[in-house]
Amino acid sequence: MKPSRVINSRPALAVIALGVVSVTVLSACSSSSSGATKEQPVNLNAQPQLSVPNVNPVGMIVPPAPAVPELPRPAPNGTPTTPQAPVIINPNVPNAPQGPDLYPTPNPNRVGQQRGAGQPVTKNGITNAFVAKLTGAQSVDHTDTKWGVAGAGNAVMWDNGQGQVITVFGDTFGRPRPQGERSDQPPYVSGAGLNVPIMPAQIPFPALPYVNLRQGGKQGSGFAGDTGTKAPTGFDWRVNTLAYSNTTNLRQFSYSDFLTGQAGRAREVIPARRINGSEITTLPTSGISVGGRQYLSYASVRQYGPAPGSWTSNYSGIAVSDDNGVTWRKSGSAFWTNAGPARNFQMPALTKRGNMVYMFGTEQGRVGGVYVARVPANQILNKAAYQYWMGTYWGRGLTAEPRPVASGGVGEVSVQWSPSLRRWLMLSTDVFSNGIVLRQAANPQGPWTAPRVVASATNYPSIYGASIHPWSKGNDLYFTMSQWTSYNVYLMHATVTRAGIPAPRPWVPEIPLPGGGRIPMGPAPDLGPLPTLQLPKSLQGPQGSPNAPRGPGG
Repeated sequence: MKPSRVINSRPALAVIALGVVSVTVLSACSSSSSGATKEQPVNLNAQPQLSVPNVNPVGMIVPPAPAVPELPRPAPNGTPTTPQAPVIINPNVPNAPQGPDLYPTPNPNRVGQQRGAGQPVTKNGITNAFVAKLTGAQSVDHTDTKWGVAGAGNAVMWDNGQGQVITVFGDTFGRPRPQGERSDQPPYVSGAGLNVPIMPAQIPFPALPYVNLRQGGKQGSGFAGDTGTKAPTGFDWRVNTLAYSNTTNLRQFSYSDFLTGQAGRAREVIPARRINGSEITTLPTSGISVGGRQYLSYASVRQYGPAPGSWTSNYSGIAVSDDNGVTWRKSGSAFWTNAGPARNFQMPALTKRGNMVYMFGTEQGRVGGVYVARVPANQILNKAAYQYWMGTYWGRGLTAEPRPVASGGVGEVSVQWSPSLRRWLMLSTDVFSNGIVLRQAANPQGPWTAPRVVASATNYPSIYGASIHPWSKGNDLYFTMSQWTSYNVYLMHATVTRAGIPAPRPWVPEIPLPGGGRIPMGPAPDLGPLPTLQLPKSLQGPQGSPNAPRGPGG
């Protein structure tokens, strides 16, 4: 683990490096102001109609919805009838023949099927941290044929307090992603260093060339995170799905069941409007159980883009279930709109210790800071009861900007207290470190250690969205990892030793980013040893001169 660096002998170089790197990550951040418009009040409990959105498929971020399945209708004797399998419609050719079924019919009663042994897409066959493939073809439970889950991403896990672990997946598809489909984002980080976009005046944003700080101007390869504006294509799209597991031997992890609907396919849990520019998806971000109730935090995503790797959220919120996740109700009070200080909690991560719930949050996208709030567990839906870390104290209400506890290229945070290590553990996607990283702290407000890579995009290209398995114990840390290239979820493992309490990291001023984003004032991002920078002339300031005036009247 890298020790904390004190920026002293090269303060100017450090600030320059951070300024240059801030431009690097513009593709992972979009305008905060774009989510602050107040065109229409958000009706949090409104359920979208079960209909096919009337949209133009050309240039869509995600595929249009499939044909609406027929709902079960009571038979004359009152017994529900089994509906017919849904028909898949080609949106571009309405009258085209449909042909055979495009993916296998789920069959949850298959007997004798061997445990799958699928693996993530790797470079050089690296599988040292890999445990099991959890979704898709050749996954441990063959979710593609059992429950119609051929592709899924951004899984979050929690203990439901009843001897089970609940996993909620983000956008889920019933057909494998097409061969060779991947992100539309050029790589901007590699295992060798950071790629800095250079912006001559003649090149419009965001069409930018890249150079690598540590590769002498050569472009790197590989990237961390879902860094494109195009979601994977496929049929049978559900914006989220839910599964259960009671496996205690995590090396033999298995799902016992999914919440299913018609034809045994995993069904959607919290719907979205599925309209780009309004609400394209409802993204699960974390979950906890308190007193037998399940709480799921989520983000209402307005659109992907406009820059590659960015998205705009409407708000984040908490949904509640009193039947172990079968049905959910969005809280009409516990939500945070994407405006003002609340923009810092657009990707919330809930975790519980004792009688206190902590909510860690980040802005939309994968660049910025990590913030933390706390609330008594029995007041989790009472927004007025939340206290926010303001840098030196816990302040009630978001009347001022909270202070970040970590900063940099951070996204999709998952936090858990480890009793055996006596440390808080934080996993996140980290574009600066090109992978999934671990931080440790003695207190939720930090100071947090420098990030340590536990899964690298050098080995596993285009990884993102880690979530700690709640039954990790001792020095064994198990976590989910999503991969954009294959668009599936994997269980990973890392061995963790307790880190010493670090000194507070040096603070740097806020760095504005193109498009209205920012790296907030806060702990300096860990960039490793600073390279010798040769900035292009377009980014260099005026050359020094001993006879130059220093200011007015000089």
